[in-house]
Amino acid sequence: MRLLAFALAFVTLVAGLVLGPAQTAQAADVPLLQRGLAGLSYLPMSGVDGVAGPQTAESVRHFQSDNGLEVDGQAGPLTMAALLAKVKQVQSAAGTGADGDYGPATLSAVRAYQSARDLDVDGIAGPQTMGAMGIDRITASGQGTSSNTRLLQRNLAGLGYLPLSGVDGVYGPITKNAVLSFQSDNDIAVDGIAGPQTNGTLAAKVKQVQSAAGTPADGDYGPATLSAVRSYQAARNLEVDGIAGPQTMAAMGIAREIGTTTPGGQPSGGTPSLPPLTGSVRDKIVQAARHELDRGVREWGNNCNPYGACEAWCAHFASWTWQQAGINYHTAFTGNFYYYGRDHGTLTTDVRNSNPQPGDVVLFGTGPSSTSTSTHIGVVERNNGDGTVTTIEGNYQDRVARVIRPLNRGIYAVVAPPGA
Repeated sequence: MRLLAFALAFVTLVAGLVLGPAQTAQAADVPLLQRGLAGLSYLPMSGVDGVAGPQTAESVRHFQSDNGLEVDGQAGPLTMAALLAKVKQVQSAAGTGADGDYGPATLSAVRAYQSARDLDVDGIAGPQTMGAMGIDRITASGQGTSSNTRLLQRNLAGLGYLPLSGVDGVYGPITKNAVLSFQSDNDIAVDGIAGPQTNGTLAAKVKQVQSAAGTPADGDYGPATLSAVRSYQAARNLEVDGIAGPQTMAAMGIAREIGTTTPGGQPSGGTPSLPPLTGSVRDKIVQAARHELDRGVREWGNNCNPYGACEAWCAHFASWTWQQAGINYHTAFTGNFYYYGRDHGTLTTDVRNSNPQPGDVVLFGTGPSSTSTSTHIGVVERNNGDGTVTTIEGNYQDRVARVIRPLNRGIYAVVAPPGA
């Protein structure tokens, strides 16, 4: 019997090493993993069930992506260590024992922390709570210190990708979205990670602005650069805000959106001209989408389009329409809308019982984890009141098109624009 017990224990140990804890973790370990993911808002509390199924694996992948880990959905040693370390940071900030287990005591302590600071009191350390605690939620940027993150943010803000209020040293969702927009405009891999190529391109762009404004080109969009750009704008009757947005960069002769070039020489990406948009955020989104529909936009070359690089461009189009309504967000991947909506409180996954409104986006596929599961996106033009919505979609049969879509077929999420 002892020999048999030893053999069984050995087989269990080997299976755990080969398959990984996310597949073979004992019941006591899976709830620990799930409590940590749920406490950091990667998993709903209802998902803490001791079963390492698809929902848990998807949450692990999102945590891994945010923390610069290999994205495989396996809660191996590195992932578990990073998760427990993040939980301990939250526990320390909330003034409770830092044991890495996001249990009832931690939920209670975080609720007290939130209540004292007029935050949403739910006990969950989501983006807002972690931001208040000064904890980097997204650390996949390659930025090792808060000062480096602030340099990144100053440059993004200086070029109009981030509000100046976003320069806070915390690499959170707003900063990641700004990085995604900058990458898309500059034909860099759109992954939200401010690595060497992204930082180098950003610094080079800032230096171009500094040279045009007549200030030392050090690649840091600090107060001296803001002042120099204000002077440049005032001398040319531009809006004087110190920010090198599209108009100012155009006046300086600096290409804001690089994209790629087709064999015929026509560049991909740009800023299509629009008549003045009026009304609410939702009104403006729909007006922008209709304008592109009416002018018959079609792709050219190999997926080249007016909204981003030469690649599948439905998400380029959808996020471009949001930008026209003042939402500082751009992405090349439809699944990123899911996480954007989740982080901004505008995500609906119960699609059949949802009530999409004009300006919302609907996501097609089965989930946000990859381009094979999140396959397409449409901008809602109207809710038809019969279980269908009329959408305006980019990259539908290689063009901008109006389509009628049943809510109960192929749509996995609805995301509303923040502030609408």
